[in-house]
Amino acid sequence: MAEVCISVVFQQSVATVWGVLRDFNSISSWLPGAQGGAIENGLPADQIGAIRHFQLGVGGPVVRERLLALSDRDHSCSYLLLEGPIPVRNLIGEFRLYEITEAGGTFGYWRAGFDVLEKDCAAAKEQLKSLYSDGWGNLKKILGSQATPSAGRPM
Repeated sequence: MAEVCISVVFQQSVATVWGVLRDFNSISSWLPGAQGGAIENGLPADQIGAIRHFQLGVGGPVVRERLLALSDRDHSCSYLLLEGPIPVRNLIGEFRLYEITEAGGTFGYWRAGFDVLEKDCAAAKEQLKSLYSDGWGNLKKILGSQATPSAGRPM
């Protein structure tokens, strides 16, 4: 099994970042190139088993993913890739957020474990690293451009 993991530090609180990521259908609002996201069969975006689909670029390949787990307590989400352009099988993706207690902000990681043919492994890893890095970078940019009120840290 191959694995990719990309981490990031957000200046915003866990609640702020989770407020965007918690919506399984929000991916087209923050992942560069993701277009026209929708949840199939009219299910709520936070229902386990919900399937989201979106396109990568205008007229690009369709990506379909099934929500496997969503935890407000752990600020985490995992999903199974059902269909997509990267030559992998059994991809389970997960992102999780942690409060940075010393300096404030949020630490996040986005990882995926998957099966892949040896000949496709390096390319698949690079594609996923690029996709995840671009997603985190764009989300940081979006959140950074929003006005955030300053508040004291809870004791």
